[in-house]
Amino acid sequence: MRRITYFHGGMILDFDIEDARYDDFTARLKPELRHSDAELGKAQGALGAYVAGDEDRAPGPREMAAACYVWDFFHTHPDASKRIDGVVVIVDLAGNGETIEYAAESDLNFAQDSH
Repeated sequence: MRRITYFHGGMILDFDIEDARYDDFTARLKPELRHSDAELGKAQGALGAYVAGDEDRAPGPREMAAACYVWDFFHTHPDASKRIDGVVVIVDLAGNGETIEYAAESDLNFAQDSH
């Protein structure tokens, strides 16, 4: 199981990726798109739109493909400075999709609600 966590406007949402879904995605991913910053932006945009939306539905194929892309981008990138191990967290700093940061979950310290 792989996970992308999206932090947007105080809300945290996990996208859990099953191994079979990830394997199918990577088998179909064109090599020239694998580590594309433009494709990463599209994937983040798809996840951001889902998180910001008010639909009460489970993530669909588009969102899951986007989550697979983000996970693959950071876990297989040939530039070690762009790699993220473990859970990848997308942080929408302003809550409007304009300022995005990526980090490993282990590098972040989210406040925990004690209720």
